[in-house]
Amino acid sequence: MNVTRKNNKKRSIWGVYEHRDDVIHMMQKFYEQYFIDNLIKVFRRYNKDKLEISINGLVCFANKDCDLVRSLQDNISSYGITVKLDGGSEIVEDIDVQCINRSNGSTFCTKFQIQDIPSIIEQSSKTDIPLVCLIIMKSIALVISKIKVLYKAIILDLDDTLWYGTLSEVGIEKIKEDMKSDRGVPFISFMKFIKLLAEELGVFLAICSKNEHENVVNAIESLDNEIFPIKNYIDFIIANDNDKSENIALITNKLSILPDSVIFIDDNPIVRDQVRCNMPEIFVPEWRNHYELITILTTGCCFERNKLSIKAQTRKKQYQMILAERNNNSLPSLSIKVIKDTNHINASDLYSKSNQFNFSQLNRNFEGCALSTCFEIFRKDGKSLGICSAITYVMSSKTLTLLNWAMSCRFFEIGVEETVLLYLEEIAESRKISIQFNDSGYNKKAKELIDKYPNIFMGDSSLGLKEIALTEEMKKILCNNTNLNIIQNG
Repeated sequence: MNVTRKNNKKRSIWGVYEHRDDVIHMMQKFYEQYFIDNLIKVFRRYNKDKLEISINGLVCFANKDCDLVRSLQDNISSYGITVKLDGGSEIVEDIDVQCINRSNGSTFCTKFQIQDIPSIIEQSSKTDIPLVCLIIMKSIALVISKIKVLYKAIILDLDDTLWYGTLSEVGIEKIKEDMKSDRGVPFISFMKFIKLLAEELGVFLAICSKNEHENVVNAIESLDNEIFPIKNYIDFIIANDNDKSENIALITNKLSILPDSVIFIDDNPIVRDQVRCNMPEIFVPEWRNHYELITILTTGCCFERNKLSIKAQTRKKQYQMILAERNNNSLPSLSIKVIKDTNHINASDLYSKSNQFNFSQLNRNFEGCALSTCFEIFRKDGKSLGICSAITYVMSSKTLTLLNWAMSCRFFEIGVEETVLLYLEEIAESRKISIQFNDSGYNKKAKELIDKYPNIFMGDSSLGLKEIALTEEMKKILCNNTNLNIIQNG
């Protein structure tokens, strides 16, 4: 930005000739709004509970920025999340974060690590958002990530987004030359950033380009990791002349995720506007350069995590293995271990994270006579691929009623659904089986299963209860549609 002495005004990317204080205020609001729109609002699509979040230790530090802090608190509270700042002294060693769910009475605690302060200071210098406000935003993101992981994939354009130049115009050799020059530096820096998201957090990466598919595949294959760091981390490529919204829909279906879980990145403002118009549920950042784009994603807390997980890091490998089986039109031969979930911990965790296959959306901790069972899936070599499904039910002398049934999106359509249905028939013995079903608009995979087996799921879905009828003929059909082997764990 170039400062002009006349009228003490400044030419700004946020507007033409504005006062410096106005520019700072606009920058603060610009980045804060990304956080509100693409974390808080998106989270509220899935979770409507009234939450009270207390952050301990910041009161003294918040006083000097009280107006900005209060404005942020008010903005967040308009979405049913109350933020309280408790305690405080001149020295803070720990920042404890407590979340009370006023809708169901549950409570959990986490910590914001003081060691993270240097990276937060860097973000503050780039955004002009006060340090205390950023700590509040990060703390809320930690709470949200414990309840629901929002963003699971990044879909990327190629030309002038991941490399400098247009492949069809200049060719791959010219692109290689430019990527090895100063022109390539911001592209490579950005790719290193998203490579880490894929490698450490298991975020899916996909390419959506208006190029010839074969040319794109050959071009990427010819690049080395030094100038194209994400080369070995791409999960899916679509390259054609079709509308990008259509291609994004195909990618999300292939990855078995909802469009809400996607961030789409393209250098072309017209394409960005088209995707926002056609798919408003997708997060499409508005950016001018790659460094600003990284700042938007980090300040918006899109990839905050409550914990690091080896399972998350291996999720992509699991997906590739399962995808290969699907592409071969074969059902994988895996084992499923049945695990009693006495305190509903694993079941509740899966219910809170699952949307596409979540029958009733009853995600609370179940009490009384309710029983939960989880299903863990294993390879032939005994390596666990994680919890694939969970059920919670109540059983009387005559009936077995499923309160909820959920599945992880990684394991759709490989036989898990059929295996769980056969397990239900086994434990029900002669009892009548029914399941609560609530069409949320998101749980399309649950509805697809109902539609796939109309002779198994009987009754009107609109009434919220479906009877599960497993005749000998239907059991044979289910057996033919799975190669999974159940192991009882007691």
